[in-house]
Amino acid sequence: MERGFDAIRTGVLSSRWRSLWRHRWPHPAVLDLSPHTVAASADDFVAGVDRFLSARGRGRRIDTLFVALPHGRRYDADIKRWIEYAASCSIEDLRLVVSPSSLAGTSARPGRRLRRQERAAVSSVFFHSICECSNLTRLALSGLRLSSPSANIKRLSDLEVLDLHAGHVTDAALRRVVAACPLLRSLDLRLCRKLRRIVITANSRLTSLTIVDCPRAMEVTVSAPDLRCFRYSGNYLTSYSFDSPKRLEEVCMSSGGPPSCLPPSNWVKTLGGLSNIKVLTLCSLLLQYVAIEGGNATRECNNFRNLRELQLLMGMMTVDNLTNIYTFIRICKCPRLEKLFIELPTTMNDPYVENYLMVPKEEPPEVDFKYLKIIKINNFNGHRNEMQLVRFLLGKAGVLESLMVITSKDFMVEEYINTVDGCRDSLHFLQSQLSLFTKASVNAQIILSDREDNKFIPTHWEVYSKV
Repeated sequence: MERGFDAIRTGVLSSRWRSLWRHRWPHPAVLDLSPHTVAASADDFVAGVDRFLSARGRGRRIDTLFVALPHGRRYDADIKRWIEYAASCSIEDLRLVVSPSSLAGTSARPGRRLRRQERAAVSSVFFHSICECSNLTRLALSGLRLSSPSANIKRLSDLEVLDLHAGHVTDAALRRVVAACPLLRSLDLRLCRKLRRIVITANSRLTSLTIVDCPRAMEVTVSAPDLRCFRYSGNYLTSYSFDSPKRLEEVCMSSGGPPSCLPPSNWVKTLGGLSNIKVLTLCSLLLQYVAIEGGNATRECNNFRNLRELQLLMGMMTVDNLTNIYTFIRICKCPRLEKLFIELPTTMNDPYVENYLMVPKEEPPEVDFKYLKIIKINNFNGHRNEMQLVRFLLGKAGVLESLMVITSKDFMVEEYINTVDGCRDSLHFLQSQLSLFTKASVNAQIILSDREDNKFIPTHWEVYSKV
């Protein structure tokens, strides 16, 4: 109300100042234009957006513009027109997305080929139009085709954050877009099915790179001296390449299994270069690589002295997988580890239940976790290998404060299946079994639950949970 009174007083002083408040305090500075706020059909939606922007007028500042496009038509000309309007309003944060109802039928399933009519309905965004938004600091595009910019495009000199989700973007287009953003700090690529060889070069400001479920991706090459956070989750990746691996502090390397045996890769060498890593998430496939390379892995990965948080994403939990965990702990020494998260397979009918490698069985390593305070295990079923792992961890963590065990949604002890309180009785039985294990820490609490309460959350949880 105080602003309104000030505006009235200003208008009384001079007739030329009566509209000054419209530019000083634009309302609203955050615009959400989506089908539920404008209209239902595609044509009505476009007409509604045009009417709204026309009534609002040009030149009034916009902090954030969010436009969710309903399915039913292409929006190339409309998007170009709205971007031009946003540029006139000094837009800082622009987000253009295909509405969830449309995205669910196409891009949300990365392994499915688009039908011809679906491909024709994908709207294009012309990067040279976006470059007219000279104040843009954040850009998010979802479900849209990003046209390949020319080599001499205008730079987005202020852009710091770029998110491309379910986008139709090629390797070449991505390279040119990144090159046109000299201040880019964060790049997030998800469900981009055309990307194969992702090459990020000559970007001195990039600190965070995330690649999730880009199904055709084969290689990642990054030349960014300030890169601190790298997160990959998706299909099998043959090669990782970083020019400054020692500067990385957060890394997630999670790949699905190859079709048959493990081909040659540089995974272990890449892992060994992360000498200053603080937060690390690894899949069970990479643990297999460490186990099979043995002596070479010992030379490459012998000390993660700064590692504070480790998360293991286990696609399987066979005897060999337990051995792989032991081998990793023995080889890749983590003297200052404080938090350990283990994600077990969601069901016993795991698609990768077949072992790719036959590694020698290994006894639990003689290690002491002198700083390990928190252990959390998800999808626990109480099977033999899982119980052995818990016994080992409890016996080696001398300052452990909490062991949180979240059972799988189908967990049930066989003898309680037909009882009235079978689930509760099963939890009580499991609790009694875990309480029999020797604890190196007298203060350690064992917390058992059949549901996630988000008490302890790993740093990279949103990367793998959305795949």
